[in-house]
Formats: sequence, C-alpha cells, structure tokens
Amino acid sequence: MGYFPFFVDIEGKKCLIAGGGSVSYRKVCVLMDYGPEMKVVAPRMVPELSCLEQELGGRLILECRDFVESDLDYADFVVAGTSDEALNRRISQLCKERKIPVNVVDVQEECSFIFPALIKEKHITVGISTGGDSPTIAKYLKHQFQKAIPSGFGELAEQLGSYRDMVKEKVDLISIRTEIFQTMVEEGIRQGGTYTREQAKELIERKLREHEGKNHTHRNQEK
Repeated sequence: MGYFPFFVDIEGKKCLIAGGGSVSYRKVCVLMDYGPEMKVVAPRMVPELSCLEQELGGRLILECRDFVESDLDYADFVVAGTSDEALNRRISQLCKERKIPVNVVDVQEECSFIFPALIKEKHITVGISTGGDSPTIAKYLKHQFQKAIPSGFGELAEQLGSYRDMVKEKVDLISIRTEIFQTMVEEGIRQGGTYTREQAKELIERKLREHEGKNHTHRNQEK
C-alpha cells in the first residue's frame, strides 16, 4: 500500500535531528526551505553543518553531545540519522510512544513518515514516493517532472495567488472565477511565467462583460 501525501506547514515547527553526519546534513538542506526550527544532536558534526548554522542563524542549533530522551521534549517531529542502528530504533520507539512523527533514515519500517523525492519552485512543491520500494525510480520520476514544469511556473503561481482576493471580490460565480484563473495560467505560460495585475484586472472585466452578454442574449431569446 502506498503512502498518502500529506502536505503540512512546518514553518516554525521544531525538528530534532539525531546524528551529525552527511545524512543529517542533507536532511537539513531539504528542510531549511520550509522554515522549521532545527536542532541537531550528535557527538561529532560534519563541517558543512557548522556552515549552515551560521547561515541560518537561530533556525539551526548544533549540540555536540549524545542524544538523551529529554531531547524529545523539544520536538514536533524527529529525524533519526545516526550511524548506530540500535539508537535509531530506540529513538523511533520513543517517538511512537509519544506520538511524535519520526523518520529513521533508510529504515522504512521504523518510520512514521518518509521523505519523498522533492521538486520545489517557489511555493510549488511536488513530492514523489514509491512507498520506499525504489528510491531510484523516485529519482528518475523527479528528473522527468522537473523537465515538464514550465520555466517560471513558481513565480507565476505566486503572482496568481496574490490576485485571488481581487477575483473573489469582483466575481461572484465560481464558474467565471475558474475560467479567469485558467486563462491566467495559459496566458502566463505563453508570456514566459508572468501575468501582471493590470492584465488580471482587464481579464476580469472582459469575462464579466462576456458573461453579461450571454445572459442578455439568453433573456432576449426567452421573450
């Protein structure tokens, strides 16, 4: 059975990462774009983590020591990525007892959540999972989807998102709103991933005139 792809806002959430090696470094790199506060606990850290600590400021804390159970008091979710399989298993068990989401790197049966292969462009995120069966296939699909996403699509999505309130305020009918956003997407792609507020206003007015024209024609036919 596959995994259901929950998309969760983790900005400001607290992530505990046990282990200071290259695996933990890669997890920090994946997570940092989504805004959580991260604490890495390990007796030794790769130098790359220290560089990220300086870059991220207070969003990343490194503590060079062994994991202790009270570390879980900090955590909204946990990544167990130490080189000690028994310790990773113990962390997983403790998290499950406390109902804290946990990912044990490369040990699917110990996880309550897994990391998908991710594609991120601005606020667009695509997650690909094979349920842990074949990470190689997930990476292949990631590459194919990356090629399929039009250039500038993330910027376009951000622009259209800023127009949503304007469209809702001016257009009552859901069907017309849908037409407007569909047209914005199609024209935005043709224009290389941009659609201005002025264009959005003109489109709204045009669609409303078209709708009124259709209603006027329909009323005349009924007479």
